[in-house]
Amino acid sequence: MSTGYNEAIEPEECRRLLASKGVARIGFVGPSGDILVLPVSYTMDEAGVLVFATSSGGVLARLAHGERVSVQVDDVSEELHNGWSVLAHGHATIYEGDVSPRPWVAGHDEVVIAITLDRLTGRAISAYG
Repeated sequence: MSTGYNEAIEPEECRRLLASKGVARIGFVGPSGDILVLPVSYTMDEAGVLVFATSSGGVLARLAHGERVSVQVDDVSEELHNGWSVLAHGHATIYEGDVSPRPWVAGHDEVVIAITLDRLTGRAISAYG
């Protein structure tokens, strides 16, 4: 019986995997001091900056003021018992580039946020080799 694997993913491969997906969870400290984790649809620009849009009145809009955030993206196959997870950390600011992300929620296109990622880690796992 095979023992599977649990391997670290190098930062450049983490960037490639992030660019291959379109939904992430953003973790940050909310206004009341609680840790919030919210899903966003996103894209990556040519410089590797994660970009998403939100409403000006939402809690995510406050991230535009240089907040420290974490981003997690996964791809898991329950059928094949394998997958990967990337966790990235960085600072959020107003996005000034050319990418136009497409939010899933109507009206959530008023503020475009950039997350410059400065630390990426990841794991690839499989129950079977």
